[in-house]
Amino acid sequence: MTRHAICTAVLAGTVALLGVGGGMPTGLIHADPPARQQHARQRPAAGKSRGKIVRVAASEAGDQADEPPRATKGGPRSPAKLSPDEESQALIGLSRDDVLPPAVEQHMIDLPTALQLAEAANPTIALGRQAISEAVALQLGARGMMLPTLNAGTTYHLHQGALQSSFGQIRDLTEQSIYIGGGARTLAAETVAIPAVRIFGHLGDAYFAPLAAGQIVCARSADAIAIDNETLLLVVQKYMELAMAEASLDAIHRGEDSMQMIVLATAAFAKTGQGREGDFNRARADALLLHAEEQDLQEQVAVTSAELSRVLHLDPSIRLRTLPGALEMVQLVDPDHSIETLVEMAQVARPELAARTAEIAAAEYRVRQEVTRPLLPVVSVGFSGGAFGGGGNFNPRQSFFQTFGGRTDFDVTAVWSLQNLGFGNSAIQKRTRAERDQAIAARGRMSNRIGREVGDAFAKSESRRRQVGIAQQRLRSAVDGAREELERTRGGEGLPIEALNSVRLLGEAGMALVEAIGGYDLAQFELFVAVGQTPHAALPDPNKSFTDDGTP
Repeated sequence: MTRHAICTAVLAGTVALLGVGGGMPTGLIHADPPARQQHARQRPAAGKSRGKIVRVAASEAGDQADEPPRATKGGPRSPAKLSPDEESQALIGLSRDDVLPPAVEQHMIDLPTALQLAEAANPTIALGRQAISEAVALQLGARGMMLPTLNAGTTYHLHQGALQSSFGQIRDLTEQSIYIGGGARTLAAETVAIPAVRIFGHLGDAYFAPLAAGQIVCARSADAIAIDNETLLLVVQKYMELAMAEASLDAIHRGEDSMQMIVLATAAFAKTGQGREGDFNRARADALLLHAEEQDLQEQVAVTSAELSRVLHLDPSIRLRTLPGALEMVQLVDPDHSIETLVEMAQVARPELAARTAEIAAAEYRVRQEVTRPLLPVVSVGFSGGAFGGGGNFNPRQSFFQTFGGRTDFDVTAVWSLQNLGFGNSAIQKRTRAERDQAIAARGRMSNRIGREVGDAFAKSESRRRQVGIAQQRLRSAVDGAREELERTRGGEGLPIEALNSVRLLGEAGMALVEAIGGYDLAQFELFVAVGQTPHAALPDPNKSFTDDGTP
């Protein structure tokens, strides 16, 4: 439904009021046949082709421009023509002014562009993706736990003074040694304390930690998708709010034009005495009330534009406007699906549920890791090679660095530990089991939340769909009522003031249809995301063409 066509009927017959501008106006209000639905050229989603469009328009004015007025016996005649000064006086306070100062820049934007900007610049989405990078880094560290660590260095040792020998003798000794090569810290007959090549770790950690880290990567990836969907849905909501506000503003502008025509007509009738001054004041009061609503809508358009800029993290001084054209009533989810089927689809496809399932698997691996900890050893394997030498004053005939040559060391150590007589291990195992049970409970809560979101979105979609039908019927009835009132006025059977209420109801019906279609579209997007789809999947593929029935 084109934004301007929704309320074209508001204007199409307003010029039929008698006497405005001196003479007979040129048309009546007509309505097209009941709104028909046709599939938009968009990609099918969730089992049904999308893009059903509802269009409501008014036909062009009739060919009655030269038809003379049909005045009934005793009925009101065509009033005198108002002078320009009198017209200006009657329309004081009704001129259309901008509430806000003009923006420095104004840019047109469509929904695909808005979604692309959100993915490129939104920090919330960026945080979710960085969480994936962090999880991948932790997984890489867990996988490399049993890979060797390489060390190289040198150690110089100097001792002067008393020293106790292994058999208890205290001797005054000066000695020194130096080690150069792989590893470091070599003293006397000890092995190299820091081996050149060293593998150190618990065997249970080496096996289970990478498995748990892999599940965390899956959880963070699913969470990132969920963040994308939530953020993009917010962008869709703000975009739709802006489009609806602009469509409502267009509609109310046409309503204002209609009201001004009635104001001028009642003023002309009052001038000749065929109408009351009170009728003119009533019409003018209604026009001022509508003008105040138009001012509020201008504010709403500016606020929703700023909100969309905030979500997209654009310069708030730039005024965003949606592209003119069709405000489509789209069908993203197959209406034949029952609520039970949609919930089952969501339980399979929602990334939040996949993330919680991965967290349960990671917690289960941690439980098994702690259960096997007392049974598996901590293993240390070290190998070193380098040059070692030194000397001392214990042998006067030996030079200080008389002995200097190569050496190698290879050590393997395995240690089994039972922390605090096993009570420490038991406490850690209970904690990890509790964390696993918490992850299971979190998944249950998420499952309930998803079912509730699907149910809410489904109910909202069904309600808004019925509201669209009611709004269409309301608009058709308003068109018929306004047409009849205007025909009576045109035929001299009534006063212009008698058409005031019908014209006002016609404008309200057009705005209600805008809100109903926009609300239905937003509800469809919410349901589409609730069942596990991304908003991008609801947009047409620019690389494909579609027929009128939505098939490629």
